[in-house]
Amino acid sequence: MKKLVVLFVLLGVVLMMVNCGGGKPPAKMDDIPKWYLNPPQTEDAIYEAGDAAKQSMALAKEAADARARDAIARTLEVKVSNMLKNFMQESGIGEDAEALEFTSSVSKQIVNSVLQGARVVKREMKTEGSSYHAYSLVEYNLNSLIQETQKAARQKKSLYNEAKAKMSFDELDKEISKMGAGSE
Repeated sequence: MKKLVVLFVLLGVVLMMVNCGGGKPPAKMDDIPKWYLNPPQTEDAIYEAGDAAKQSMALAKEAADARARDAIARTLEVKVSNMLKNFMQESGIGEDAEALEFTSSVSKQIVNSVLQGARVVKREMKTEGSSYHAYSLVEYNLNSLIQETQKAARQKKSLYNEAKAKMSFDELDKEISKMGAGSE
């Protein structure tokens, strides 16, 4: 009798977990901005889109902007430390099948000065249940990239010239020291 009661309690718990696992319905494809799936393409700029769904509107906006900038950084092949963990599991057959999915993404932009000039040109906010879903489109003008590259080259050239001058003065100091040591 005890085993039968335990079995019914466990069965009740399992059924309750299955029925409560529905969560919020997925976003409809019609709700996604067209520019999110197909960002504009031009010869003088790079466009990338990002999105995020969060309980906080401000955090959703910030995360969507950051993801769009991160996509530009990856397009430019800037050093970006990125980690994506993805876990999917499905059990059952047919309509009784259940799926479990967990995705974790961590990204750190190592060189943030290269993206000077990247700006959000479009943003849409949608509500999904109690969450806010932000979509951001970021533009990075390639003239900014050219200017940043030229600036970095000038700085490196300046540092090289400075180092070379210091080496020359160091050599001159050594020669003067040798001359002074030889006359004693």
